[in-house]
Amino acid sequence: MPDTTTSADVPALRIEGLYKTYPGGIEAVRGIDLVVPGGEMLAIMGKSGSGKSTLLSLVGTLDKPDKGRIWLHGQDTATIRDLAKFRREEIGFVFQLHYLLPHLTLLDNVALPLLGKADALRLAATALEQVGLSHRMKHPPAKVSGGERQRAAIARAIVNRPRVLLADEPTGNVDSDSEASLLDLFQSLRDEMGMTLIVVTHERGVADRADRIVHYKDGQIESIETRESA
Repeated sequence: MPDTTTSADVPALRIEGLYKTYPGGIEAVRGIDLVVPGGEMLAIMGKSGSGKSTLLSLVGTLDKPDKGRIWLHGQDTATIRDLAKFRREEIGFVFQLHYLLPHLTLLDNVALPLLGKADALRLAATALEQVGLSHRMKHPPAKVSGGERQRAAIARAIVNRPRVLLADEPTGNVDSDSEASLLDLFQSLRDEMGMTLIVVTHERGVADRADRIVHYKDGQIESIETRESA
């Protein structure tokens, strides 16, 4: 029979039998199986040291598993020759710290992943507009609030229009008002751009904004909770 599978049938992420152990016998990832449909916001929730950030690094191809396979939009990451190019085009990263360069404006910071592109500044300006920072483009990081710095980091992560956004404790260094604003932004990226978001957190309030919550403990998935009101 002919293959009738379409791109709509291919999940954004599929993980099978994933393991990662660090020196000293630390089992950060133990036999993970997971499927994430395109356009979903998934939260991975667990205590510090549970291995959830390691799992995110494996998904983002920043680290390699000891065993198991990862597919991103149908591509087996173990077979990709130029991982740096793949990450640049397909994956955006947001971390707890913004990692903006202090001597550059927000516009220039966001344009960094686009070095060599003739329209880099235009695309960076568009990304800053998407996150509500069109009025701060010419400001250096020190002249804006913590929440605005994190928004700029999100703009930098989406400037290449990746299909998957990975966020590791993205609200860990902002106040409650900024947290709510950032989570609204994540949901708009999902709803308006069709982006798939995977957010690592230890905060229930953050996880509650996701479509599903993976409860993660000692390198394993304890349970997966579906959020009906997400």
